[in-house]
Amino acid sequence: MKKISVVGFGKIGQAIVANMLQNGIHVVAVDINPELKQVFDSGAYSSSEPGLAAALNQYYKDGALTITHDFAAVNDSAAVIVAIPLLVDKQKRIMDEPFLDCFKQLAPHFHDNVLIVIETSIPVGYGRNTVVPAIESQGKQHGKDFLLVHSPERIKSGTMLDQLLRTPKVIGGVSTEATAKALEIYTWFFDEKLIHLVDSIEAAEMVKLAGMAYRDVNIALSNQLAAFAQKIDVDFANLIPLINTDGEAFLLQPGIGVGGHCTPVYPYFLINNFKEAGLDFDLASRSRVINDGMAEHAVSLANPHVHEKNALILGLSFRPNIKEDTFSTSYLLNEALQSHGFRVQLHDTEFSAEELVRKGFTACADVYASGAEVLFLVTMHKEYASLDFKRLAASGVKVIIDGRNQLNSNTIEDAGMRYIGIGR
Repeated sequence: MKKISVVGFGKIGQAIVANMLQNGIHVVAVDINPELKQVFDSGAYSSSEPGLAAALNQYYKDGALTITHDFAAVNDSAAVIVAIPLLVDKQKRIMDEPFLDCFKQLAPHFHDNVLIVIETSIPVGYGRNTVVPAIESQGKQHGKDFLLVHSPERIKSGTMLDQLLRTPKVIGGVSTEATAKALEIYTWFFDEKLIHLVDSIEAAEMVKLAGMAYRDVNIALSNQLAAFAQKIDVDFANLIPLINTDGEAFLLQPGIGVGGHCTPVYPYFLINNFKEAGLDFDLASRSRVINDGMAEHAVSLANPHVHEKNALILGLSFRPNIKEDTFSTSYLLNEALQSHGFRVQLHDTEFSAEELVRKGFTACADVYASGAEVLFLVTMHKEYASLDFKRLAASGVKVIIDGRNQLNSNTIEDAGMRYIGIGR
């Protein structure tokens, strides 16, 4: 049976593994968390990702999936796919010591030009200039012991297994030999029509980063247009579908900032790449400032209409009904509100009160008993679509800031509250 190792058995790694298992490959999942194996041994593994738990539990039971924290288990693999995060701090500066240490620990088990694939998004040039030297510092040689390629993962929580069946797979290597070997192996578990080879590892590295920079710049443009439209009493948010009908524009919706693993982070990789090349990626830099500044803008929309300064934030997750809060806009909004003297509570359908407290928030157990004067919708969880606005008004809420432009303004105003959207 064909054998591939995947290092990093988090949510992305799990989806990658499930896809390969479904194509008849034996997979060794390596993760530094020793409790993962115990979870699968006990049958307690679960996932909010559709189809993931059923697939992985069954393949583990059948013996097609091996889970371990031992790096030596990658021996004799046709490929080693690395899907561990490249960590950044609050200032979005790369903290890559754990990432590079993983490759150094794996290096003793690289031989006979084993294929190494980085699926984690990385800066342009990072594979050739940083990862290869890190591996070679352990006495290994590219082109003799290992071949390195980058193939950026481009899937999102919610429909990951389906996305793996339809999202084009980009591959670029340090050498043509590396790219050719990756093509051969990826056809084991990808439709060859989905695979796109690029000329170098740097080209592959740029694909995901450019896509995220585009998204961030697009949203920043909408946010600035929304601020202007609000000044002149034009409903910009509802104009966007009409603007996009010309076949040229594809404006995204404005909102209270941008959260997640990718969009708030990867533009900084490119910004630093530009600096290293003696250039200034001022468009991306400015977009980051604009989008992070939307939390302060949202507070400014509420300030003229409140007196008690009690606020309730709805949603910590950066995506509806997905329990993930990396660089969530709610962190920025919480800070902005507190800096303006607000007492702030937060409610989220996916996180427990204890989890919210550990993350630095004052948890709200009941949205109808918060005592809040102003409510900020940050995450459009499905449960918030059925809010009882009359009960909210009766509880003392006077203003709703709709940070996603998805609530019914007429229903809110009929209940006696002021509705304020972003660009509405």
